[in-house]
Parts: sequence; structure tokens; C-alpha cells
Amino acid sequence: MFVHLHCHSHYSFLRGVASPDEIIAAAVEQNMSAVALTDTNGMYAAVPFYTKAKHAGLKPIVGVTLDVKCRISSEEFRNSPSVPITLLAMDTDGYSNLCQLTTLRQLGTTKLASLAVPANAGKRHATPGAFTQNAAAAETDGRPAALEELAKHSRGIIALCPLPARVHDDGNRTGTIRRAPHQSPVAIYFSQLKQIFADRLYIEVQHLSASDGRTIREAERLGRALGIPLVVTNNVHFLRLEEHLHHRAVNAIRTGGLLTTIVPPEITSAEAWFKPVAEMQKCFPDHPEWLEATIEIADGCNLQLELGKLILPECSVPDGESAFSYLWKLSFDGARKRYKPLRPEVLSRLTHELEVIEHWKLAPYFLLVSEIVQEARRRGIPAIARGSAASSMVTYCLGISRVCPLRWGLYFERFLNERRGDCPDIDIDICGARRDELLDYVYEHWGAEHVAMIGSFITMHARLAVREVAKVFGVPPGEVDRFTKRLPHRPVREILQAIRQLPECRDLPIDEEPWKTILQVARRLRSRALP
Repeated sequence: MFVHLHCHSHYSFLRGVASPDEIIAAAVEQNMSAVALTDTNGMYAAVPFYTKAKHAGLKPIVGVTLDVKCRISSEEFRNSPSVPITLLAMDTDGYSNLCQLTTLRQLGTTKLASLAVPANAGKRHATPGAFTQNAAAAETDGRPAALEELAKHSRGIIALCPLPARVHDDGNRTGTIRRAPHQSPVAIYFSQLKQIFADRLYIEVQHLSASDGRTIREAERLGRALGIPLVVTNNVHFLRLEEHLHHRAVNAIRTGGLLTTIVPPEITSAEAWFKPVAEMQKCFPDHPEWLEATIEIADGCNLQLELGKLILPECSVPDGESAFSYLWKLSFDGARKRYKPLRPEVLSRLTHELEVIEHWKLAPYFLLVSEIVQEARRRGIPAIARGSAASSMVTYCLGISRVCPLRWGLYFERFLNERRGDCPDIDIDICGARRDELLDYVYEHWGAEHVAMIGSFITMHARLAVREVAKVFGVPPGEVDRFTKRLPHRPVREILQAIRQLPECRDLPIDEEPWKTILQVARRLRSRALP
């Protein structure tokens, strides 16, 4: 038996083709008991992948393919400054450590607690009041993880490490190793990894091309010499064999190249698809134990994420006060300033809202947002709530909102419902010119280790998808502009139907090459995440 432990979705930005949902569906269709998601240097889809796989009756294995610094001082490995090691979470400790390692890798630092946040670290999210970090910049500015970091954050993690890529050597085509396996630079590197992961380390082998035979033989000798078991993966980047074209296209978009010029290591082999068990067995007919090792590893990964539990930050309150009693006091103090006299409908509405807030234990959240807004006011930075938060009398009395919900007939239930326990979203519009100043205050006041940026992802829609794919096909820019400017503003999945129906598009050469293939590739890439 076999399960895929090394799969990239389109959250391996402009590398993978399939969505996490499609990977799950493929595993279910092939009656696999488990499947792993191991995107490149990021865990952006980990939680939705986990929940959807569980819902599909599939065991989710959450992981990441992390660039790790390669400490091999040998001329034949000079082109391998890092090795992509697949790390899989066995439990919540492992998941936490994967999060730590990916964060360290992206931010290029070795201490999370001492992060210095640059003034331009954040950009406005599409929703006012939120912040976002550019994933592409993080990937570019990051650096490979160090072995010391792996050692510090290895608990609860299974590691699958391939042999580092060596420089092409015409004088050593027989597959022999000049030194004894246990004395080679690669062996020393794997010995260091074994000290870190012990029996949780596996040598990862793949059969993606005819030239992989030498690497597989070398891995087998190394594993035997060091007592490290081997495991088979397929470095999945797309679901079907014919989607290698799509994989090449997105990687050409990422690198700014053409389909005719992009080559490994920027792309992987045409064999790196979601192969069924029978196909994988054909690749390794003499080593069923390497395939069965995937089941052993899957059995050892039993991550249970406690989702849906609200974890609120602690907030400082005066002695003798709880978070709720202090919120009650501030709310009624604000009401006395804003409503003169305090009419029964004001008291009733404010009391009801506070009771709902106490029911869901949300008082710390309101105090936290109030503190940020008050700090903005002290600094003279314009900041005000928008959206459904303006339906709350509590936010009005705290000064977070400036809209009286009674005057405008706004319903509190639109913002927070007694029967719905999810955390309300208080969006704050902040002056763009000084937004970073307030962001710096948040980091300094609560500590960088307790503050997170919200990530947002651009997705490919019709015109963008067609334009970018046409570029990598080598279509001249002028022709690309003429074609895409006439495309309707529709989702990619509807683009062909719209072109055939709209009079202004009927003479577009959609049934002629290369446009026919360009549109087919663009449709497959619809709604794919971009960095």
C-alpha cells in the first residue's frame, strides 16, 4: 500500500497546479487512507486542508517542504546551497514547530521574540482596518532554515530528506561513490539530521526520470550504512500527466520566462503527478517496503487541531476589576457622556449588549480594540469603526464608533448574535499616512511574539490568467493586449461561453492555436492563489 506524503497545491505559489480540495478529492477517488499537504515554505492552506480532509473521511497529514541550509563542503554539491526537506506534523507539538520554522524561514531571523517590524512591513488589506504581508516578498527575502533551528523545533516532526542534487559529473557515470558511504559529505550531513530526528528521519526517494536510478542506488547504500529507512514520494505538483503543461506555465509566470526556456530545477518532471498506487508500484517493483513506509509514517501522524475555540488576549484592568466589570464601567461612563438623559431604551439596549458580550466572554476583545483606538486618538491619528460594528451601542459608548445605533435604527444582532458564537469583526479605518505608526505601537505594546499579520492572496481571474499564460507562450505583447482588452469581465470558467455569445468577441481566434491552448490552460488556473 501507499499514500502520497509530498504534495504541492497552488499555495506553493506559481509552482503547484491543484487546489487542496482537488488533492483531497484525488486521494478519496483512489481509496487512499491519508494524504499530506506539503507546500513550499508555507502552511497557508493547512487548516482548511485539515478540516476538509476530515470531512471527506480522509486522514489529513499537515506538513511543509522547507528549504534547509545544506552544510556539505564539497565541490560536487556547490550548486545545492539548500535542500528541500519535507516535514510532517505528528501532533500539536509538531504543528506548532512547523509554524515556528516557516515563520523563521520567511522572516530570515533566528529569534521570534526579538523581531523588529519595519515601518513598511504591512500593506492595506482589501478590507479597511486589516493588514497584510506580501507573500512573494517574504519568500524572496527569506533564507533557508539552519540545522540549529531544526534541532530546536524538531519535536513532533517526521522528516523526509532527499539526497542533495550534485553537479553533473561526466567522469562518474557508473553510480559509484568515491568514498565509503558513511564517510562521504552527504553521509555526514545525514548523520547530523539523524542526531536531530532520530528514528523520525527517512531518506526520500523518487523515480521521476531515468537518471534517478543512480540517486536511488546511492540513497539505498547510504540508508544501509547509517541505518536510516527509505520512503517513496512523488513530489506531486499536479494531478494528471497532461497537466505538466500547466505546471510549466505557472513556473514560467513565476520566473518571467517562456515555456520554451524554463527547465529544471525551476520545474519538476512530467512524472510528478498524483499517481495511483499501481503506478507507484511499477516505479519501485523491487522495494515494496519503501512504499509501505508511507503507511507507517501516516500511522505516526495523528494531529488533532482544536478548532473553533476562541482564544482572547489578556488585557490589563484596574485592581479589583474583571475584564467584564471594567467594560461595563467604561460603557456606562461613555453612555452618560453621550446620552443626556439616560433614557430607558438606552439602558435596556446597553445592558442587553453587555449581557451578550459576557455570554460569549468577549469583554477582553472589546477592551483591546478600544485601547488601540484610544491610542490612535492620543496620537492624533484618525481611527473609526466601520461596517457592522457601528450597529453596537457598546462600540459607540467606548468611542470605537461614532454612530448612534438607536438614532439610525441599527440592529445589534447584525454585529453579534446571542445564538452565534463566532468572534465579531471590528474593522477600523485608520489614516493611511500614519497607519504604520499605530502598527508599530501594537507590536511594541503586546510584543511581536503575540501579534500576527493577516495574509491575503491574489487569485487569477479571466483577463489576468489569459494575459499571463499568453506571455509565457511567447505571444507578442501587442497581440496579447488586443486579445485581452476585448475579453469580458467574467470568471475564467465562463470566459469561453461569454466569448461565443458576445458580438464584440465572436471574431477572436479562440479555436486557433496558440489561443485555443492558452484558454484551456487559463481556465485550469482560475482562482489560483498568487504571491
